[in-house]
Amino acid sequence: MTSGTSNGHGTNDDSFQSFGHPQRSIFQQLGETDHTWINYVDPKGGTGPDSGFYAWTKSSNSTSQIQPLPNFYIDAAAGRLPELSYINPSCCGVGTNSMHPKGLISDGQALIKKVYEGLRASPQWESALMILTFDESGGFHDHVPPPLAPPPDNKIYTITTPDGKSYTLPFNRLGGRIPTLAISPYVAKGYVEQKSTNAAGNKVSYSASSVLRTLGSLWHFSPFNPRVAAAPSFEHLILSNARTDTPTILPVPAPFRW
Repeated sequence: MTSGTSNGHGTNDDSFQSFGHPQRSIFQQLGETDHTWINYVDPKGGTGPDSGFYAWTKSSNSTSQIQPLPNFYIDAAAGRLPELSYINPSCCGVGTNSMHPKGLISDGQALIKKVYEGLRASPQWESALMILTFDESGGFHDHVPPPLAPPPDNKIYTITTPDGKSYTLPFNRLGGRIPTLAISPYVAKGYVEQKSTNAAGNKVSYSASSVLRTLGSLWHFSPFNPRVAAAPSFEHLILSNARTDTPTILPVPAPFRW
């Protein structure tokens, strides 16, 4: 979601934790064009920091922009959030909040409540867009076949399957559907949309790359690769006038029990 490609990786190998990826990311794009960003990370770790995937973050001495999640709430209250605040929840196991097994869904909902309420109470709320999304469907069955999509590059990933056969992934399709919410005083209440028209005039499914496509429209940079170029943007969902009925407090999540 932060670069539009895994650079040919099909598993979460050690390169994701050691600034091992060479491709251009949203963090590099903003850093090199004088835009501000911070990657806030839950101190329990496990799902990031996503900016730590990329060699640029280390080579540009930008690791100080990886900060603990409690700083997000402090910065929001003070009205000093950067132009891009990127949040990594914690993963995986009991007591984590990304909703991966064996973490509780209710703990993930509690995190969403805290982040939203921190942003909602911020002096920056009137100019904010919060995008809440997921990196996978959790392995649950989806009756809708994943659509094809342009490969982001010429990288492939080959693995041996449990039955001993070789399988090659050319990165030419999307995955199972995931929910994504655009939260802002400038987004219509309760509006649902599954597809939109991309720059080529084709009506296609949204994807994780739609986030990059939207940010490219906002900050005027070109798509990083063909996958991002083909993704539809969220920008048409932004209203001209701010709503005044956005909730200040969300319901307390009911504890989930195994």
